Amino acid sequence: MQWGDAFMAKKKKVGRRKKAAAKAKRSVSKKAKAKKGVKKSAKKKSAARKTAKKKPAKAAEQAKATGKFNLIVTFDQNHAGTAENELNAVLRKIGEKPKVASSGIEGLFKAAVSDARKVVGRLRDLCRADPNLFVVTHHYIPVDLWCKSGVPEMQKNIKPLASSIEEKERWKMNISKRHWDKLGGKELIIKLTDVIDRENVDLNNPQKIVQVEIIGNEAGISLLEPKDLLDIVGVKEET
Repeated sequence: MQWGDAFMAKKKKVGRRKKAAAKAKRSVSKKAKAKKGVKKSAKKKSAARKTAKKKPAKAAEQAKATGKFNLIVTFDQNHAGTAENELNAVLRKIGEKPKVASSGIEGLFKAAVSDARKVVGRLRDLCRADPNLFVVTHHYIPVDLWCKSGVPEMQKNIKPLASSIEEKERWKMNISKRHWDKLGGKELIIKLTDVIDRENVDLNNPQKIVQVEIIGNEAGISLLEPKDLLDIVGVKEET
């Protein structure tokens, strides 16, 4: 082989090596890009899964925050399941589509209905017509508003509500407290009635009732007429 031929052969061999190296480099680059793409895709999927997990929780929090429970129902705590079925049944019987929830306190449900006062009136009529529908539920109490159960917070909410009591109207305050022991009953009544500037108190025959239902850290407060409170035992005794 001539020197020139040998040089050309060597040159071609070097060229082939360079091409092979370049090809190998491109292959490695493609694999690296593909691997990087897989990582990005995995990260996106992971982020999507985290977002998907977070969304239901957020929706649940919003539902809890915006849900308005405007009725308290007491029941025999030894028959919670039966009581819940009974409550749903009688509410549906008067055309309601209720939302019933546990209050966290034994023997007490919260319910969301269309109009708590009208519901109480219809349930009273239903109880008179068919007392056997009410076996383990006892008291139905409308709630106008909810607040924290600290004394200042309750005073702050009671004052404007009680301003709707007419000057000459007879009134009283009912207080039920559960899982709350910051003050004794008498001291608590003094504190809460102190913000009501109406003098005509009548414990036996009031026209208006300031109802305070303390349930642990929260309190349901309402201004009611006697007919707005439903006592199942009392209605059964009347009939």
